[in-house]
Amino acid sequence: MPELPEVETVARDLERAVAGAAINDATVHWDRTIRHPQPPERFVAEIAGATIRRVTRRAKTVLLHLDDGRVMTVALRMTGALIVAPAGTPPDPYARVVFDLADGRQLRYRDVRKFGRIGLWPGGGLRSVGAGRGARSRRVAEGGGRYRIGEVFSGHGPEPLQRSFTAERFAERLSRRSAKLKSLLLDQSFIAGVGNIYADEALWRARLHPLRSADSLTEREVRRLHRAVRGVLRQGIANRGSSISDYVGADGEPGANAERLAVYRRTEQPCYRCGRRIERIVVGQRSTHFCPRCQREPVASAAT
Repeated sequence: MPELPEVETVARDLERAVAGAAINDATVHWDRTIRHPQPPERFVAEIAGATIRRVTRRAKTVLLHLDDGRVMTVALRMTGALIVAPAGTPPDPYARVVFDLADGRQLRYRDVRKFGRIGLWPGGGLRSVGAGRGARSRRVAEGGGRYRIGEVFSGHGPEPLQRSFTAERFAERLSRRSAKLKSLLLDQSFIAGVGNIYADEALWRARLHPLRSADSLTEREVRRLHRAVRGVLRQGIANRGSSISDYVGADGEPGANAERLAVYRRTEQPCYRCGRRIERIVVGQRSTHFCPRCQREPVASAAT
């Protein structure tokens, strides 16, 4: 699944390519892709004639801000991609939603496995999210109400690359949790945008075992992990994301960060720091990669 660096790359590509573009019409080829509003015909009617003002990201979701204040969310999930196709480009059989732009181009939502979702929401409240109100988030996911964009993300934690996400704030949040570090970094209500790839990479950089409990970290370790999380995310963005499987940018090209990963999917290969073979365990049903020498296992731990 695309994580923060991949989604940020797509958002930046689209900001350059379609900011200011008008949407003449849309065609939905897979009804379940549309999360809100329902039915899909209503979504098409409401998006036709809109102009894309700017494109940003929140957590692992692309946000297309429209000129009337509404926001279209695109959750790429496992195999989703937003591709800008020049006029005359042959149809894509995996394009689940196609937006016809006024200049003849198409913005295509391509999704082989059909897990991604697109929604159209009234604006407002986006800056106030991050308190982790999971119950409201679940109600929004179920549909039925007319929620503002901020409420859609009410269950998400803070953005790790924002200035406000300081080491002190990170320490305070960690001190209240006893969960294993790997599981906690994947918890979107704790921190937004980090997934399996960058959690493994950050823990390796910080020399912390994935089974360490969050509340056991010293101040020095917290600062190391804070730097590591931000560092691996920035590296991922600089390299236009990690194309492990299906991920591509809005230009259809893969990212280059997969070649620079230190531990993720490098089982049995030597650690770049000490030479010990990288090991793989399962934590919270997720594959987890680490160096047993650089990342010492806590006493009496067990992979769960």
